[in-house]
Amino acid sequence: MIGNRVSGLLVLFLACWIAMTSTAKAGVRVGGSAFSANGKLARDHQYSGQCPVDLKFDWGVISSVPATVTYSFARSDGGHSSAARSISLPANRSVPILDEWHLGANTPQFASYSGWVELNIQSPNPVANRIPFTIHCGSSATVHVGGSAFSANGQLARDHQYTGACPVDLKFDWGVIGTEPTPVTYSFTRSDGGHSKNPLTINLPQANRSVPILDQWRLGANTPQFADYKGWVELNIESPSPVANRIGFTLHCR
Repeated sequence: MIGNRVSGLLVLFLACWIAMTSTAKAGVRVGGSAFSANGKLARDHQYSGQCPVDLKFDWGVISSVPATVTYSFARSDGGHSSAARSISLPANRSVPILDEWHLGANTPQFASYSGWVELNIQSPNPVANRIPFTIHCGSSATVHVGGSAFSANGQLARDHQYTGACPVDLKFDWGVIGTEPTPVTYSFTRSDGGHSKNPLTINLPQANRSVPILDQWRLGANTPQFADYKGWVELNIESPSPVANRIGFTLHCR
């Protein structure tokens, strides 16, 4: 009876000792990490393009023995996990721990923004691993003016000249083409000092397809000042890439 009790205690002791030893030997490490933007791996942890962007941070966590890992996140903007989280790991097999961040805007603040997200493992042993990144918010598209036209009173003006009664309704037409779908911000300036009060925006819905940008000007009088008047209107594209294109003209008001 005593022998059986001693044997039972010995078995219980050994089981506890093995469990304690296994727990003590548990070691967790980060085997690797990755950074993605809008579902694609970002080379050199950098992203350039339209914002906001969906960022994804991925750590491969490995434990030497089966273990429950408790962890949290911290971010460069001061954000952090509201509560610790946990995940179960098998022995010697990488398990992903993920965090996501919807970030950025097409503004100067995010034209070249650097930040980081840090994984903080609290147990069974403390480990910290930080993924840094840089985002360059703004379209990667470029635009150019494919062609332009000048009309007077609804008719194309040959050699950009008009002869006739004034005032005359002038129309300036630029065909703008982008390398990819993108919004275009632009303004106008005129030879008489006039200009757009605020920048304007137009969307190019398709790559390599011309979209018209128009301006109109009612100008002239049947006076000596406009008997041989030269002027111009200039389209100034500000983004996604700077482009300027000027249409010159001559009026002969009679």
